[in-house]
Amino acid sequence: MADPKEEEAEERGPVPCSPCRGTGKLNSNSGGEPHAVDCPWCEGSGVFIEGHDAQAAQRSEEELADAGPQPDVD
Repeated sequence: MADPKEEEAEERGPVPCSPCRGTGKLNSNSGGEPHAVDCPWCEGSGVFIEGHDAQAAQRSEEELADAGPQPDVD
């Protein structure tokens, strides 16, 4: 039997992402110049992604950058 909350969410359709207000873009001042970047919470889709952790994705990118160049595994 399906969870009633899940059924209700499916009936409502997609939920707009709150941080970017459904646009999929945020303004970033990183680097000194304001510029548009993909929203890390919805990955640029403009739609709320349930259970998505934007900070975890950012930490992963930073960890990769700190590790330096990776060898090719072709």
